[in-house]
Amino acid sequence: MKKLFTAFAVAAVLAAGAFAEEMTQAFDAAGSAANAVGEVANVSETLQGVWFDQKYNCNWQFQVNSGSDAFCVLKDADSGAVIYTFRRNNVKNFRIEAKSNTFTLSWESDVKNRTYKFSKEFSGNRDLQLDIYHNVYEERHNATITYVSADARIN
Repeated sequence: MKKLFTAFAVAAVLAAGAFAEEMTQAFDAAGSAANAVGEVANVSETLQGVWFDQKYNCNWQFQVNSGSDAFCVLKDADSGAVIYTFRRNNVKNFRIEAKSNTFTLSWESDVKNRTYKFSKEFSGNRDLQLDIYHNVYEERHNATITYVSADARIN
């Protein structure tokens, strides 16, 4: 009877240990998701600045929570001339999403016939992954655009 009781106790301890490990992993995952959402809530700090696209020699200037409807201005990197201003009223499907350790900002522009997607891992690196899909010609532009500065006042 003692052997049976001991075997039962060992099995119970092992089962409890496995359950505790599963719960720890679940809480860790929930904590990571909560941190991601917290970081996205501060997207005005995270996604405010200027990023350089080397292929097209242009700067993407973001100020998502600027108080105006303009949130992104595309400028020629050499002259500073405005190529296009993205506003809340000239885009559709504007989204900010958080998934585990990455956030994504995306929108569609009927005027430009393109879908824009900017992704960034929650890390010390400030560069963004850019994916532009041309809806008519079915062409894709993928690039890592490099962080230039935090000054992104959009007037």
